[in-house]
Amino acid sequence: MAADGARPQESTGKEGQFQSSKREIIQIQIGKAGNAIGNCFWRELCDEHMIVTNNDQLRGCLEDGEPGGHGYLDVFFNEGRKRSHGTRHVPRAILMDTNMGDLATVAQDPRIGDLYRPENIIGNDESSGNCYAKAFHTEGPDLADRCLEMVRKEVEKCNCLQGVQFTHSASGGTGTGLTGLVLKTLRDYLDRQSKCVMQSFVLAPAPGISDVVLEPYNSALCFQDLLEYTDQVFLFDNKALSEICQKALEQDMPKMADLNRVVALCMSGITSCLRYTGPLNADLRKLQTNLVPFKNAHFLISGLAPLTAKTSEKYRKSTVLDLAQQMFSKDNVTVKCDPLNPGDEYHGILKARFLASWASWRGDYQTKEVDKVLHDFQKDGSRFDKFFPDWIPNSIASNICAPKGSSKEKDIQKDSRVVFTSNNTSVHEVFDRCIKVWDSLYRSRAYVHVYEQDGISVHDLVESRNIVNYISDAYKEFARWEDKFFEQDGGGGYNKPVIRDRAVENDEQLTIAEELKKLWEGEMYIEQVSHRR
Repeated sequence: MAADGARPQESTGKEGQFQSSKREIIQIQIGKAGNAIGNCFWRELCDEHMIVTNNDQLRGCLEDGEPGGHGYLDVFFNEGRKRSHGTRHVPRAILMDTNMGDLATVAQDPRIGDLYRPENIIGNDESSGNCYAKAFHTEGPDLADRCLEMVRKEVEKCNCLQGVQFTHSASGGTGTGLTGLVLKTLRDYLDRQSKCVMQSFVLAPAPGISDVVLEPYNSALCFQDLLEYTDQVFLFDNKALSEICQKALEQDMPKMADLNRVVALCMSGITSCLRYTGPLNADLRKLQTNLVPFKNAHFLISGLAPLTAKTSEKYRKSTVLDLAQQMFSKDNVTVKCDPLNPGDEYHGILKARFLASWASWRGDYQTKEVDKVLHDFQKDGSRFDKFFPDWIPNSIASNICAPKGSSKEKDIQKDSRVVFTSNNTSVHEVFDRCIKVWDSLYRSRAYVHVYEQDGISVHDLVESRNIVNYISDAYKEFARWEDKFFEQDGGGGYNKPVIRDRAVENDEQLTIAEELKKLWEGEMYIEQVSHRR
C-alpha cells in the first residue's frame, strides 16, 4: 500500500487491467432511508467513473472500455465477469432491511438495480415496527450474522481494507436498531485496534419534522451506539437538506431524491481522495486523524459547494475563493445548526468553534492557491478568526484530487467542487433537540412498554439519554474554552503580548502561557531589530 500522501499503486501486467488503489471501502446501507441514500450514492459514482447504467447490454461496464482515466474503481467496486465489450463492475455494497418491499424497490431500480450482487441483499419481511428494541433483539440477530458472513467474504477479496461506511437513519427502528447491532458485531470482528475506519452517514432527526412517534427513544439509543462503535459520524437532516434545495438550488418542491443527491454528493466528495490522485492525496485514516482532536468528539457536519441553481450557473465561476466562501456559509450546512454562531454571553448562547476541519477539493487547483485561501480565512484579524481557537492552530487540512478522462463540456463545472467537513461545537444543537423531545415523551412514560417487551429496560433508555447529554456537554465545554491566551498592548513601539487571566484555568496553563510570552517577545524583538537595520 502507498504511504499517506503518496500516489497509490497502479496495476500492471496484462493489457486491459484497471488502475488499483489497494485501498478498499465496504458500504453497508440499512433501512429505507439508508438504502435510498446509498442507491443515490452508487448512481453518483457510476456517473463519475463513467460506468454505463442506461444500456442493458453494457450495464456495469465503462463507457469507452478503456482502463485509463476513470480513477481507482476498486475502492468501491469489485470486478465481475469479463465480456467482449468490457468488464462488469459490481458495487461493494450490502443492502439490509426488515421490509422486503423497500429492498425490492431498490433492487428493481431501472438504472443500477441490476448492478447489486443478489447475495448481498439481506432482509426479511418481519418489520421492526419503528422500534429500536425489536430490530436489535428480535429481528436483527439473524440478519446481522448473515451480514457478518458477507463482510468476511468481501474483506478476503480486499488488498487493504480502508474502512466500512454505513448509510442509515437515526429515526426509524431498522435504521437505528439493526445498524447498532451490525456496528457492534463488526466492531468485535474487525477489532478496535485494527486500522479499519468505521464511519456513518446518518440522517439525524430534523427539527419539527417527524413521522415516527418513537423517534426520540430510537435516536438516543442510536447515538449511543454511534459513540461507542464508530470513528466518524457525518450528520444530515431533512430540514437542512430541504432548505438547501429550496434556497440554493431554487427548487420549489424538492423531492426526496433531490435531498438524497445532496447527501450523495457529500459522500462522493469525502471519498474522492481515495478514488482519484492529485497534488494533495489522502485517505480515511488521515481524515480520521485530522478531524477528531478529542476522544469521542467525532460527530461531524458538512458543507458543499458549489450549490447553484441552473439559471445562475452562467454567472458564477468556480474559483478557489468562491468555493471557500460558499463552503463556510451556514446556508450550505447539511444539518440544522449554526457553525458561525457569534454567541451572546448575556443570554448564555455559546460561540461556535471549529475544532478541526477538512476541505476535500476536486478540480484543477494549485496547492499554493488553496493553502493561501485557507490561511487567509483563519489568520488573525480575518472575518472567521474568532471561530478558530488558538489552542488548535492551523486546524483546516485539505486534499486536492483531479479527476481525468471526461472531456464532456457539462462535466467541467461538475468536476470543480469542494466538500467541507468540520468538527464544530455547534453540533451540540442537534443533541440538545434530541434531549428536549426525549424528555417530553418520557415525562409521562409513554411507549416505554414497547421497548421493555423486546428486551430494553427503562434503565437502558435513561442511560442512552444521559449519553446523548454527555456528548452535548462535551461540545459545550470545548466552546467555553477561551480561544486566546494573549491580547496585545500597543505600547513601546510594538504590540506586547499580555496574558489574559480569563483564559488561564490552572498553574500548568499559566506556566505555558508565560513561556509562550517570552518566546513571542523574543521573536518580536528580533524582528524589530532586523527591521531597523
